Parts: sequence; structure tokens; C-alpha cells
Amino acid sequence: MRASLDRVSNLAQIADLRSAEIDAKVRNLDKRLESLERLNDLRTPIAHIETVLATADERATTFVSQLSALDSLLRVVEERSRTMDSLLRVVEERSRTMDSLLRVVEERSRTLEYETRQGVLASNYQIDFLLKLYVEAMSASRTFSDSVVFDAARLIELKTDFPIAYGSNDHLSPDSTMEGVSRPTLFVQNCIAALGKDMRALDLGTGAAGIVYEFAMNGVLAVGIDGSDFCRRNKIGYWPLLDNNLFTCDITREFDFVSRDTNAVSQFDLVTMWEVLEHIGEEGFPSLFANIRKHLRDDGFFIGSVSFVEYNDPAGNPYHVTLKPWEWWEEKFREFGLEVQAEHPFNEKWFPRGNGPRFQDFHNYERNPDEGRLFVARKAVG
Repeated sequence: MRASLDRVSNLAQIADLRSAEIDAKVRNLDKRLESLERLNDLRTPIAHIETVLATADERATTFVSQLSALDSLLRVVEERSRTMDSLLRVVEERSRTMDSLLRVVEERSRTLEYETRQGVLASNYQIDFLLKLYVEAMSASRTFSDSVVFDAARLIELKTDFPIAYGSNDHLSPDSTMEGVSRPTLFVQNCIAALGKDMRALDLGTGAAGIVYEFAMNGVLAVGIDGSDFCRRNKIGYWPLLDNNLFTCDITREFDFVSRDTNAVSQFDLVTMWEVLEHIGEEGFPSLFANIRKHLRDDGFFIGSVSFVEYNDPAGNPYHVTLKPWEWWEEKFREFGLEVQAEHPFNEKWFPRGNGPRFQDFHNYERNPDEGRLFVARKAVG
């Protein structure tokens, strides 16, 4: 009996141990169930991560495709770069060819310019030679010596304390003073038609004095003034024929033409200046325009031309010292009491200057208004 009880007691102990093990396993199982429940909570983030990874895979695929396209573009660029290099080499070769052609053209241009200059010089020499023959023949005959229009000094005299414009480059380098040989017949006849046969004319900056001689040949009393005595001393142009009609003085300083009979200032129906204004510095304008107004009749005309282009002597010193646009000159005229006339009785196409190209008249101001301007002005009223 006792043995049976011991056995039962042992079995009970074993059962207790087994029960404790089962409890431990149940607790372990509960813990594992809790872990599984936590894993269930991670399913949503995991699903999101999977979606993100899928999107990343798609973008990676797109990126790879774009890289492939970029590689293709780079290959195209490289090919075109090689083509451009070839084109640049062709352009360089053609540029070198053009440089060679330009050098040839420049050499031929210099040759042509030289031949043209020689031709012009030869023509000018022939004209000068013929003019001298004419002047010498006329001087010998003196068929006009009794006419007052060839002896203006019989009626008027020039009074001045400044007989030469010593500081002017036109006197120091007198190439420019030899211009004015041409005789503007149509212009002179136009002036006579507009102002009458009894008109009187004064030409300032007369140079070789072709215009004064043409007026005299048409029976008009005309006188001319030049700032240099170069033409007088060297018998250039018409100075040998017009001893008593041509004078020298600095026109930017006070001078007076006065009547020998009354000693009053002589006035003229016409005062002209052909491309002379730009030779004068602004500091000389007040006296110059005062001289013009003083010698211009109230109903007379001030006619001429002004150049806007550079003109230098052989050493590079400027003859044209006042280069201004026309609007500036027009205002300057008004400042000194002269008004430019839009309407007048003169044909500007017959003016001695600004209607070239022709002998000693290189510019055409109608075709090239940026090179100069013709003008007709009168005294301002009031």
C-alpha cells in the first residue's frame, strides 16, 4: 500500500512538472503570438516600402533609358563637332584665300589710285597751263583795261590793319588757296537775272578768283578777298588780270570797303563764301559776321556753302577747323543776325561748289547731305 502511495506521489510530482513545463510553453507561445501581432502592425510600412521600391525601380529604368538617349545625343554632338571642325578648316582656308585676294585687290587699288592721281595731276597741269596762256594773252591785249568792272579800286578801297591772315593754315600751307579757278558762268548769269545788271558782288575767301573774273566778264563790279597773298605773289589763277579787284586781309578782323568819293562803307547786293566758313575758328565768328552784315545791303543775299568733312594739308594739319552739323550753323547764322532762306530766286544746282564731282568741286551735297550744305541767307528783319 505504501508503495502505491509513493508511486502516486511520484506521478503527481511528474504531473506538476509537466504542468509547469506546459505553462512555460504556453507563456512562450503567448510571447510569440505577441511578436506575430507586432509583425502584422509592420505590414503597412512594409507595403509602402515595397511601393517606394517599385517606383524607384521604374525611375531607375527611366533614368537608364535617358542615359542611353544622352549617350546617343553625345555621339551626335561628337559627330557634328567633327563636322564643324572640318567646316572651320574649310573657312580658314577660304579666309586665307580671301586675304590673298584682298592683298591683290589692295595692290591693284593702290596702282589704280596712283594712276588716277597721276591722271588728275596731268589734267590739272594742262588746265593750269591753258589758264596761264589765257591770262598772259589777256594781259598782253588789255582790251578790257578801261572798264570800271576790271578796275574796282577806282571806285572803292579796302581799309584794314590786318592785311594777311598770318595764323591761318590756309596761308601757312597754301594748297587750299589755289582752289577757285573754275568760272561759274550759269551761277553768275542767274545772279544777274535775280539782282540786276547793276548788282555788286563781294567774294570772301576767293582763292584763284574765278568767280570774280566771271562777274567782271559779264559786266558786274565784283571784288574778292583772300586771307593769303600766295596767289598774288605767284600769279595764280586770275590774280594777274584783276590787280584792282582782288585784295588780301584777315576777314576775321575788322575791315572796310569804302567809297573813294564819300568815304562811306560800300555795300554789296551779293556776298559769297564757298567752303570758307569751316576754315575759320569759332573765336573769329563775331568779327567775320559783323563784316558780312556791314557790307551786305539790307535787301542783299549772303550765299555760299559749308563743308562737314575733314580736309588736311600734306602734313596732316587741318584746313577745316570748325566741323559742325547744319543745324549748328543755322543757329549760328541766327545768332549773328542772318536768316537762312527756304525760298529764293537762285538755282542751287548752278552754285560753284557742292555740285560735283567735277574740277575742284569734289562733293555733291544734294546726293550726300552729310558732307556739306548750300545756303542762301539774308539779314534778319528787326
